[in-house]
Amino acid sequence: MDLQSVLKALPDDRPVTNICVVEDPTKCPLGFQVVSRTFDQDTDADLWKDRMFGKRITRYICFSKDKNSSDEVVESITVVGEREFPPECTVLLYTIDTQQKATRKKNLCYKLTKKEMVHELVTDIIVLSKLKKPPSGFTLAGELNSLLICYKCRPVSPTKIPGIISPQPYGVSCNSQQINPHYWRGNNEQSFVEGQQTFYRSTSTHVAALDGIPFTVNPKYTDISHLLQYTIPEITLKTEDQLLMQYNYSFQVEKQARQSLSSNFT
Repeated sequence: MDLQSVLKALPDDRPVTNICVVEDPTKCPLGFQVVSRTFDQDTDADLWKDRMFGKRITRYICFSKDKNSSDEVVESITVVGEREFPPECTVLLYTIDTQQKATRKKNLCYKLTKKEMVHELVTDIIVLSKLKKPPSGFTLAGELNSLLICYKCRPVSPTKIPGIISPQPYGVSCNSQQINPHYWRGNNEQSFVEGQQTFYRSTSTHVAALDGIPFTVNPKYTDISHLLQYTIPEITLKTEDQLLMQYNYSFQVEKQARQSLSSNFT
């Protein structure tokens, strides 16, 4: 078994950074992956399911996980009415490849959040054709043409946001700060959808000694291409008796030391 096979088998919990809808699944944008099959029955995940004058019309969800594309990640996904435009969401009105209407009777939306401000983020999107509720670990976004759109989230470890200081049992005094206002807006096609500005202000007067220090993975571990040829050794299974025999330790030296100490104090 090589490392590349292991990596492919592991779940991809990288955050989703962008979502779009395409008419032709073979024209999925570069860096995106298309949801062309349903999760529960492995059938066609076409969101339109209709024909017009003998021509089949299709729509498929695509999403990307490009960490270098922006400093925002997808926090949630929802399906709303055709005339609804949630102020904090990007509404997918048109297909990215043909600029045709993306969905019928309903709108597919997603919410972007700054990486440093998100508490949980989307890591996967699936389509269900038969199940009436999302599988374990997934959240229901809504229904489109009898298909359920679901997404998977993972929590994000708390990180320090400039200007937002958490209460600490010890530390040094500091002044409250106000960071720049953060607001939502859709893409170019929905730029008229804009939410209210949101301000964040500190309510604490203490900061811990480690506040502000970024905790990141060592850069030498981010590029694993040089490890793809590494062969993982086979692991030999052992019984409980074999493990006890191999790692048995009598603690005789420690017992003798304890006895010697005890005798010195008696």
